[in-house]
Amino acid sequence: MHTISGKSPSDQHTYAHTTLNNGLSVILVSDPQAERPAASLAIKSGSYSDPDKHLGLAHLLEHMLFLGTEKYPEAGAYQEFIREHGGSHNAYTSAQLTNYYFDTLPETYPEALDRFSQFFIAPTLDPAYIEREINAVDSEYRAKLDNEQRRSHQAMKTLFNPEHPGSRFTVGNIDTLGNIPASQLRDLLVNFFERHYTPDNMVLTLTAKQSTETLAAYARTYFSGIPARQKHTTLELPNLVGDGGKLQFFKTNTDKSVVKFSFQIPSQTEKYDTQPARYLSYVLGDESKNSLFAHLKQHHWVQSLHAGVSQDDGQQALFSISMRLTDEGTVQRSKVAEYLFKTIDNLKKAPISKQYLSETKTLSLLNFRYHDYITPIKLSQILSSRALDVGVEHLLNSFHISESADIKDIQALLNSLSSDNLIIQWQHPSIFPKEWMDGDIKWQHEPLYDSDYANGKPALNQEKIASDSALPNNFGLPAANPYMPDNLDLLETQASPLPENIENETGFDFWYKANTQYQKPTGMIFGYFGFLENPSTRDRLLLQLWAKLFNDAASESTYQPYMAGLGYQLYAHGNGLTLRTNGYNDKQGDYFYSLVEQLMAFRASSKRLSIAKQDVLKGLSNLESQPPYALARHNFSQVAIKGNAPTNELEELVTDISTDDINRFISQHIQHFQYIGYMTGNFSKTDAHGLAGKISRQVDSCLYKHPYRYIELKQFEAQQRYLYTFNTRSDDNTVLYSLIATDNNNATYIERANVRILSQLLGARFYNEFRTEKQYGYIVAVTNQTIEKTPAIGFLVQSPNTSTEVLVTEIERFIDETSWTDEDVSDKSFEQARKAVLAAYKKQPTSLREDALEEWPHIVEPEHNFKDRQQWITALEQQTKAAFLEFINKKVEKDQAARLLITNKWHADKNKDWKPLKIE
Repeated sequence: MHTISGKSPSDQHTYAHTTLNNGLSVILVSDPQAERPAASLAIKSGSYSDPDKHLGLAHLLEHMLFLGTEKYPEAGAYQEFIREHGGSHNAYTSAQLTNYYFDTLPETYPEALDRFSQFFIAPTLDPAYIEREINAVDSEYRAKLDNEQRRSHQAMKTLFNPEHPGSRFTVGNIDTLGNIPASQLRDLLVNFFERHYTPDNMVLTLTAKQSTETLAAYARTYFSGIPARQKHTTLELPNLVGDGGKLQFFKTNTDKSVVKFSFQIPSQTEKYDTQPARYLSYVLGDESKNSLFAHLKQHHWVQSLHAGVSQDDGQQALFSISMRLTDEGTVQRSKVAEYLFKTIDNLKKAPISKQYLSETKTLSLLNFRYHDYITPIKLSQILSSRALDVGVEHLLNSFHISESADIKDIQALLNSLSSDNLIIQWQHPSIFPKEWMDGDIKWQHEPLYDSDYANGKPALNQEKIASDSALPNNFGLPAANPYMPDNLDLLETQASPLPENIENETGFDFWYKANTQYQKPTGMIFGYFGFLENPSTRDRLLLQLWAKLFNDAASESTYQPYMAGLGYQLYAHGNGLTLRTNGYNDKQGDYFYSLVEQLMAFRASSKRLSIAKQDVLKGLSNLESQPPYALARHNFSQVAIKGNAPTNELEELVTDISTDDINRFISQHIQHFQYIGYMTGNFSKTDAHGLAGKISRQVDSCLYKHPYRYIELKQFEAQQRYLYTFNTRSDDNTVLYSLIATDNNNATYIERANVRILSQLLGARFYNEFRTEKQYGYIVAVTNQTIEKTPAIGFLVQSPNTSTEVLVTEIERFIDETSWTDEDVSDKSFEQARKAVLAAYKKQPTSLREDALEEWPHIVEPEHNFKDRQQWITALEQQTKAAFLEFINKKVEKDQAARLLITNKWHADKNKDWKPLKIE
């Protein structure tokens, strides 16, 4: 066993590496904060290895490994074990990687490892489940048929080299996997498993509180049984794109306008120590003054811009600049292209900037040294996947720039950004710039996602456009970042038990808590502006627009602080606005105060309001394109909570709002509010008093005591059945069937804890029956739907082939057939569920951010209930099976709960016992 060097000075973990006798590489992480130990096993093989006639085979194999092994043959046994013991599990298949992972409670970690390891030792790949799981893969594919990212990416693949596996369909469906008998498909699965799931092609990561020696023993005990088999052969790939100079028009189903400029570049995987591509993305993705984005935004042409590397296959990659255009930007598209090409030309001609190199290296190192805690399950996934690309020796060093990039490497990348290497994808529902295409537009149909596209050669000459441009030679090149932190010293280690109110006057409160227990020079500052009283739907909409417009206006001035580790957020809520900052404490107090000043002075311009309204209207119009299960969850809260409004009403209100309307609203409320502040982290009390004083003087004339408003829920009646139907562009049938308590939103901690225990008890069984056995759909879950103090539990299914009526009947059968007597619920199962929920509440914050976000609501709410977590813990520790069963029998068995059905397809004339509800 060898120690892995290179960890951050603030990192309390111990990292080690060992190789088992079968050749399996194992990363061992001893994490003193790990509340739930975890494991991840990554295989350097994915959809690129699919056979041509059976696309999606790698994805299907990923599914099949969960459905029984020789040692644990029951199909749902693994999932049930993990869920019963407070854990989570999942897997994913990407182009060249498959990753399996889980976490669980500490006492069940060894048994969980035993069950997990059997996936890779002796999976049954039972033919009886192959056909079912093909349906599950097909359901997963169909669930995202309306996803614009999936649709446009599949069309983009038609521009790739057809010999490259990146040009193929990767998810799989019933056509690509159900085209041969299950017995023959099993042979292909076995062959794929034996060829690719070999120890030399895998990395295992174990993360837990135990020592690395103990974890190494676990690895030997449970994973040495993976057969060595034959050595895996590396997949040889041709060029991703081949000859450049490609253009695609893509018809969107949603009201969006996106243009993406991509260039093929060499793979950046092995350049982890210098990351030369970061130089390009640092400049081209910048949003500060004189940046490309700032100029485009000043002309009201773009809403967002992103630059970075994608599609890296280990030999080549794409560097892409993606922009979301406004309606005016769509019209001025040629100017948008000119601005981009001129910026690229200026960057090529300018000397490689030592300033940019220094800033990217410094920021990369700071982010590595002071990153927030990463949960064991996430850390395990990251390390096992990364190690497959960079190896173990340099694993930790690969997470930051350790050396400045070679000038030649940067210059080579810049030279790649040229016309003969340019790939453009234009996404819009109806407008397509014919002048960009060399020749006629010839539309084609992409059948997998039912989309239309047209491919051709671009008529744009990047170099000529840049040389003909009248823009200056420093255009698009941002200035030095003045917000780089200077002082990273830590205060004397301290952590106050509770926040302290250090300033208290009418309408003004300021709280403070020193917190350096995470050994990072960071902090968070909050500011609450409370002013809404009995707001109308229009008031709420004006408030949302205010926050949106301020964030839009502040983007240029806040980008450099953001890059230097100072983040901010302004968001609207039921009482008004909250402003918060986070990051390095150095300069954060001054930064926060400057944002308060900007907020007080801000007024909207007619042009930016017009763009914001367009954006809101597009968002409302595109809502139906969201996955149905997500819309069901969204509509649950929309229906259950008072004060919401249906989409058509919002569209009418947005359209009618004028610049005078929004500015009158801002002027009224920015001059009359209650202010509550909080400063926590690596700040002294002197710092806090200083900031409180400055803000108090700034807002003194505006203060009043605002009555705090809580969320109001609709009153549901016991035994009543309520219905809300929503529209979606998906053909899938979706049901969210919820049981809601009817106790006037005043449930005790124990009563609310009971619903969490109930969700834990039912989750695995519902999933196994509805997902694994009956194959109703890919998305199946029991969810805790509790809002405020109203307990609720939801049963969610999205199905491509089962009607909503059948799904509702089956869910009701599941509820009615579940008995809640002492004999039906064993002491063991109840204790497992109770302990799993209790463990979640006992899990302590692992970062300043988690601490602060837990404390902040209790600072703002008048009760200041800082004992909330402990009251949950006490309730769960004291709860007995008998009391739990009494509660469940009263609420569920005796039908004292209300039933709320959220669905996208329902025949109301055939189901008249459901009372329709409105969003209001």
